[in-house]
Amino acid sequence: MLVNVTSHINERVVALLSDDDNLARIVGSVVEMPWRLERHSYAGGMIDFLQLTDVRLVIVDDEAVNEGDRSLLLAQVRRNLDEATLLYVAASHSAQNERRARGNGAHYYTAKPIQSDDLASVLKAFMNRVKD
Repeated sequence: MLVNVTSHINERVVALLSDDDNLARIVGSVVEMPWRLERHSYAGGMIDFLQLTDVRLVIVDDEAVNEGDRSLLLAQVRRNLDEATLLYVAASHSAQNERRARGNGAHYYTAKPIQSDDLASVLKAFMNRVKD
């Protein structure tokens, strides 16, 4: 069996940290070549996508992360993927959620319920401005 080892070369990764199928559907509807969507779960500690060099966009759904770990996770994203654009999706809006997200380097903050057209437009704009 032949495996195409070059299939992911020159692709850019959107790392989605979420268990929300609706959010994944919205993001998946926007992502197309040369982008690739990778969906991840959080079980505490280091997440494998933080070790990848081709991650250009990280979307963190705060419902996927224990409240006590959210700031730590965002700091890890900024430290390990300092060139990546960070989008933060809160389960509900609060000043504390927004401060946490923005204080940890989020380039975009939104809260559920997600307006799919608005999020799709934001994702397209971020993906279009990313350079290799």
